[in-house]
Amino acid sequence: MADKTPPEDALSDLCRRVAVARGESAPSSPPPQSAASLAFRFGGEFGAAVLVGALLGAGADYFLHSSPVGMVIGLVLGFVTGVVNVVRVAQSYSKGYPADANAPSVQGDKE
Repeated sequence: MADKTPPEDALSDLCRRVAVARGESAPSSPPPQSAASLAFRFGGEFGAAVLVGALLGAGADYFLHSSPVGMVIGLVLGFVTGVVNVVRVAQSYSKGYPADANAPSVQGDKE
């Protein structure tokens, strides 16, 4: 039995699925309720990365018997990963919710 759907329907369905996969028509998340919620997200992203790095470093120390080396490397990698995550979250927030161009400038701010 042959498929009875016209090729135009299949093509438009494919275009819709590609747009969803690319994130073009995905609904955007609402802005955070307050600056504190955004700050907690930054802190959570950073803290989780440092904690995972420290745990991986401690595990490496345990299995390799290299007492402080793995922990130091894990903490450094966790710190770097945390900073990258915070920058990524800040950029995505800034792209999604740009600053208002008509907002009053801060007095004494250099332009």
